[in-house]
Amino acid sequence: IFINLGFKSIITCVDTKVLNGDFSGRLYDKNFLADLPENIDPCGENGEFHSFAFDGPIFKERINFSIGEKVLRDERFNFCDLI
Repeated sequence: IFINLGFKSIITCVDTKVLNGDFSGRLYDKNFLADLPENIDPCGENGEFHSFAFDGPIFKERINFSIGEKVLRDERFNFCDLI
């Protein structure tokens, strides 16, 4: 429903103990959901990933950003910096 309503978000952090770090920096879209392993909650409710919503029907305007460096922290969490 989130995607169908027109919201746009990007994955900003991935727990690499449960999900490949390459998911960090990807748009949260139908392709992202299709690529998720079956054991991963599609909303990241178990801390598998975190996202940043930057556009949607409740926004007055889109939040512009650039993708920065991807950094592994604590040998576990792959962060995608947004600038």
